[in-house]
Amino acid sequence: MPNTDIMLTDICHLTLKGGRRLAYSEWGDSVGFPVFYFHGTPSCQFEAAFAAEAAKHHGFRLIATDRPGFGQSDFQKGRRFADWPEDILALADHLGIGQFGVAGHSGAGPHLFACGVFIAPERLQFIGALGPWGPVATPEIAANLNRLDRAFMRLARRFPWIMQVGFAPMGWAARYWPRLFLGLMKRSVSAPDQKVLANSVVAKQFEIVEREAFRQGSRGPAHEAMIAYTDWGFDIADVRVPSFIWQGTDDIFVTNAMGRYIEKAVPNTAYYWVEGAGHLNFHNWDDILGACRDRLDESG
Repeated sequence: MPNTDIMLTDICHLTLKGGRRLAYSEWGDSVGFPVFYFHGTPSCQFEAAFAAEAAKHHGFRLIATDRPGFGQSDFQKGRRFADWPEDILALADHLGIGQFGVAGHSGAGPHLFACGVFIAPERLQFIGALGPWGPVATPEIAANLNRLDRAFMRLARRFPWIMQVGFAPMGWAARYWPRLFLGLMKRSVSAPDQKVLANSVVAKQFEIVEREAFRQGSRGPAHEAMIAYTDWGFDIADVRVPSFIWQGTDDIFVTNAMGRYIEKAVPNTAYYWVEGAGHLNFHNWDDILGACRDRLDESG
C-alpha cells in the first residue's frame, strides 16, 4: 500500500503552445527510466502515489500529469483522446527525454492506447496498465456495464450537455465533503475494493486525490467521461508497442466483457487476470512495472 506523502509533492507546470498549462510531478526513482503516469477518471496526478513504491523498486522515474481540466492543468475545449499524445511529447521534449514508457489506471486507458497508436515506437517503449477502461465497442460491453456507467453512456450519446450536471454533485462532495464522497464510493464498489478502502492510509489519500481532481470544478471530468463512452476516433488494434495489463476478475467498472475485448484487440499484449481482485488492486503495480522492466531489459 502507498506510503508516499502526497502533501510533500512538488508540482511543476509546463506552458504548451497556445498558452495552456500542463501540471506534473515526479515520483519513484529520480534517475530511473522515465515513465509517464496517467490517472483515472476522475482523479489527478497524486494518484501516482499508489504506484510510486513499485516504480522506485523497479528503477522507474514516474512523471505524473494532470489531464486538461483536472487538478492544476488548464481545461482544453473540445479535447479528444487523440490530442493527449501531443501533450506528452511536448512534456518529454521539455524534460529532455527521448525514450519513455506510459502507465496508468482505469480512465487512463484511452490515453494509454492513444499514445500506443500515435507515438512512434522509437520513443514509446511500452504500456503498463491496471484495469484500463476500453471502448464501449460492442453490445455485449454496453450490456455488461454497471448501472451508473450505462446511464452515463446513454447521456453521453444522446444528451452530452447533461454530463456536466451529473458530475457537479460529485465534484462538490469531493471538494467540500470528502468523507461523504468516500462513503458513497465505498458503497458503490465491489467487496475486494471495499477492503482496500478500509485501509486508513489509502482512504486518506483517496480523499486528497479526489479533492484535487475537482480543484477546477466538474467541467474537465465531465468532458472526459463523455468522450469515454463515445467513438474514440482511433482503433486500439493499431497500438504499436508491447502492453502489460493486469485486471481483477471482480472489477465492476472495467468489466470482464470490456477486458476480454481489450485482450483480443490490442496486439502484442500480455493480459493477466487476477482472481477475486477488484478495480483497486494497487499491489499489482509491482507486477506491472516488473513486467515493463523485464521488457526494457530484454530490448537492450
